[in-house]
Amino acid sequence: MNELFWAQSFDDFSCSHSLDRAPGANFPMHTHDNIEIYYFISGNCTYMIEGTAYPLKPHDILFKRPLEAHMLVVNSADVPYERMGISLSPEAFRAIDPHNVLFDAMMARPLGTGNRFTAADFGHNLCTELMNRLAQNGGSMDRVEILSILLFISAEASRVLRNKGLTKRSSDVGPRLIDYVNEHLFSDLSLADVSRIFFLSQSQVNRIFKAHTGSSLRQYVTIKRLLTARDRIRSGITAAEACFECGYNDYSAFYRAYTKAFGCSPQEDKKTAVE
Repeated sequence: MNELFWAQSFDDFSCSHSLDRAPGANFPMHTHDNIEIYYFISGNCTYMIEGTAYPLKPHDILFKRPLEAHMLVVNSADVPYERMGISLSPEAFRAIDPHNVLFDAMMARPLGTGNRFTAADFGHNLCTELMNRLAQNGGSMDRVEILSILLFISAEASRVLRNKGLTKRSSDVGPRLIDYVNEHLFSDLSLADVSRIFFLSQSQVNRIFKAHTGSSLRQYVTIKRLLTARDRIRSGITAAEACFECGYNDYSAFYRAYTKAFGCSPQEDKKTAVE
């Protein structure tokens, strides 16, 4: 049973604090258009982000950049699962960070790398204290109070990433290849084009993708497009709009792929989400 302690929603971000007393085996893989900040409070869980497994400990803070595929795996349903989630648009800080310097480090790191932060990473307990304060009192805080906490934690996370050197482009072609595909996820993207751009054979591209993501390039692009489309459909746009926004030129092909991947039509999925 899911227990929602509180939830707040504003134009540029939303946040909530909730508890599952008997969590299911796992939560489905998905993506979001916004930056996500996740605070783990209790449970026996592992967070999967772009193929990287993060065994969670209380007070871990995770950052997920837009379209970074992720899912939660519940290792034990006997331990209550408590967390706080924040979905944040970079526009929230646009007035004080017009050039997006704050999240530059977050966007420059390789996918599935450097997502988790602990008090030891920060070198102090202040971020944990602030997240605890938000978890306890967020339902009664106003927009500016919440944003001030998120601003500090985001700045600290960016500082840690820069100090660790995780914002530098890796010499390994794998992360660069995956970054390129995500940057062009909804445009015409073929294996032949990617191979030509990176001066690799098509078999090399697929081999690299398999090693880093567990799937071929085509499978990776397909599931990320469909996951994004599902999130957008559940947020309220039509299936046809989601189809064309997420890189499909043919609705019938999109419909077949969607039904095969999720076991239901886009319309059925949207109706279930509303209910």
